[in-house]
Amino acid sequence: MIAGPTKLFRDPGTFFHTKMGEYILHSGQLPYRDFFSFTFNGESWIAQQWLGECIMALIHKVTGLDGLLLATATILAGLYAGIAHRLIRSGLHFMLATMLVVFTLAASAFHFHVRPHIFSILFLCFIFCRLTDFEAGRIRCSRLFWIVPIFVVWANIHGGVLGGLGTLAFVIFGWSAARILKLESPINDYRQMLILWGLLFSCILTIFINPYGLELPKAWMAIMRSSVMSHIIQEHIPAFQTKGGWVILFLGFFYLLSLIGVLPKVPRITWLIPLLWFFLALSRIRHAPLFAIVSAIALANLFPHVKWAKWLVKRGSKLFRLSTAIEGSKIRFSGLFPTIFIIAAIFLEVVSVKFPLLGREWVKLDKNYWPIEILPELRAIEKSSPVGTPIFNDLVFGGFLIYYAPRLQVFIDDRCELYGDKWLLSYVKGEASQFEDWAVRYGFKLALTQNGSRYDKYLKKANGWTIVRQTKPATLYKKSYSP
Repeated sequence: MIAGPTKLFRDPGTFFHTKMGEYILHSGQLPYRDFFSFTFNGESWIAQQWLGECIMALIHKVTGLDGLLLATATILAGLYAGIAHRLIRSGLHFMLATMLVVFTLAASAFHFHVRPHIFSILFLCFIFCRLTDFEAGRIRCSRLFWIVPIFVVWANIHGGVLGGLGTLAFVIFGWSAARILKLESPINDYRQMLILWGLLFSCILTIFINPYGLELPKAWMAIMRSSVMSHIIQEHIPAFQTKGGWVILFLGFFYLLSLIGVLPKVPRITWLIPLLWFFLALSRIRHAPLFAIVSAIALANLFPHVKWAKWLVKRGSKLFRLSTAIEGSKIRFSGLFPTIFIIAAIFLEVVSVKFPLLGREWVKLDKNYWPIEILPELRAIEKSSPVGTPIFNDLVFGGFLIYYAPRLQVFIDDRCELYGDKWLLSYVKGEASQFEDWAVRYGFKLALTQNGSRYDKYLKKANGWTIVRQTKPATLYKKSYSP
C-alpha cells in the first residue's frame, strides 16, 4: 500500500481494463468490435479478459483507483504470506524462509501491475500447491478436482490459464510415466491414473466455457505467436535484458543448486516444474512471477531433502537446520489483524475518508510518468470536440487517454492482438513521411507524445504543429493549419 500508489500504476492496461469493464457493465453486452481506436475502429476484436475487467470496474465504481490498489495489494500480500507459511511449515529456519520470500518478491515485482494478470499469479499458486500436496501425500486425489472451477474462472479472466494447463499436463504426464516405469509416483494404480487424465481433460475443456467460444483461445494464440511484442512491450522482453534480471538468475541458480543437492534421489515431478518456468521467464519477463512462485512452493517440499544443506548443518550451520520433521507440521498464523486492516481500509474508502495509507485519494499517479498535468488542456479540447475525435498518441499513453479522455479515439494502445505485427512494426519504425501519411489518411489534428520518442522529435520540428502543453513525461500538440 505504501509503494503501490506509484509503482503499481505504471501500466496503461490498468486504465484500459477498467474502462472496458465499465462499458460491459453499463451496456450489458460484450464487445465484438473495436471502438476505442480510430485506426482499427469497427475491426473484429473481443474483450478476452472480460471477467477480470468487470471485477476491476465494480471495485473502481465503489472506491476508485484506491480500491483497485487495495485489492491488488491484498492479493499480493496474502499470496506471499502464504508462501512464507509453507516454507516455515516445511521446517526452514525463519531467516532462510524470509530471504527466500524476499527474493521471490524481487523476482516477481517486474510484473506487479493493477491488471487481471494478478489472478494468473494467484491461481497458478493455488493449483501448484494442490499438486505438490498430492504428490507429498498430504491430500487425496479427489481434492484435486477443486481446480476445475478455478480453471473456469481463470479462462475468463486472463490468458495465463494456458500456463496453468501446461503445468498441470506436464505434472500428470510425469506422474503417469513414473508409475509406468515403476519409479516414485503419487499414482497408486491405473484407475487413479485414468482419473487424473480425466481431470486434465476436464480442465482443458474449461477454456471453451466462455461467452466467446473458440474466439477466446484464438486471441491467446495470436498473442503468443507474435514476433513483434518482445520488441515493443516491456513485459514481453527477455529477463536478461532488464536491469534487475540478475534476481531471476540468482533465484534460478539457487533452485538448480538445491535440485542437484537431492541427487542421486530421483526428483519428484513437481520439483522439475520451476525449471520449465525458469526457461519461460528468461524468454519473457512476464513469466518471472510465475517462475518465482512455483520455485518457492517447490523449495518448501524439496529443501528438507537437500544433501548439501544437511552437510552444512553437520558443520555447525543453524540457518539450514530444519526446525520440524520433513513434510512439515501444522503451523498457523492468525488472520485477525490483516482482516481488521482490510475491513478498515474498505470502510474508509467507501465513505470517502481521506486517510494516509488506507483512505481515499491515497493513489497519486506519478507526474513524471503520466501526463497528469496536461489533463486540463486535454479535457478542454475534448469538451469542445465531437465524440470520436482522433488523437495521435504514443503506445504508452493509449490506455491513459481511453480512461481520462473517453470522447477521443486513440491511434494505438497495448491491445497488440488487435493491431497485428505488421501494423505494429510500421508504428515502431515509422518515419516523418509515414506520420504525414497517417495524418492525411485519418485526419487527426491532436497528438500526445512521450518526450524523446521518435514522433515527439519529429513534431517538435514539423511545420503546422504547435505545443499546447509540455510536461516532463509528455507533450500535447495541436495542428495549427493544413499545409
